[in-house]
Amino acid sequence: MVAVGAVVLALGMPACSSDDASDTAATTSAATSSAASEAIAAPTSDELLGTLQVLVDPARPVDEKTVVVVDGDERRPNLEAMTAAMANYPVSFTVTDVQVAGDTATANVAIVSPHGTAAPTAWTWENVDGTWKVSDESTCTLLGMARAGC
Repeated sequence: MVAVGAVVLALGMPACSSDDASDTAATTSAATSSAASEAIAAPTSDELLGTLQVLVDPARPVDEKTVVVVDGDERRPNLEAMTAAMANYPVSFTVTDVQVAGDTATANVAIVSPHGTAAPTAWTWENVDGTWKVSDESTCTLLGMARAGC
């Protein structure tokens, strides 16, 4: 909505100002800069990877895990079960091809386990108050792999 408002503002300004082209260009530039600064910053692959690493690290307390998951407190029992199940089962991830649409990021995630590397699948994150969190759907995918249910 901010971008739409900026376009309306930029288009409406010439009717209210002088015919000086430099005034219009400055107004358009300022409106565009304002809209861009309010846009959500796209996460990096490393940033998204970090959220997954927190989830599977058996040394991390569940309180740290709930904050990287959308509605994490609701998944606390599942996260506790997954943490216990994965205590002696090392898992890592590869995160590639991050795409952002609004407040949702999608990336290809390949899981590396003692049994090998799984083919990449699309996982999602949601931007909640400026923080990228693993979506409930993707959290449930991981919990299911650990037989922790969802």
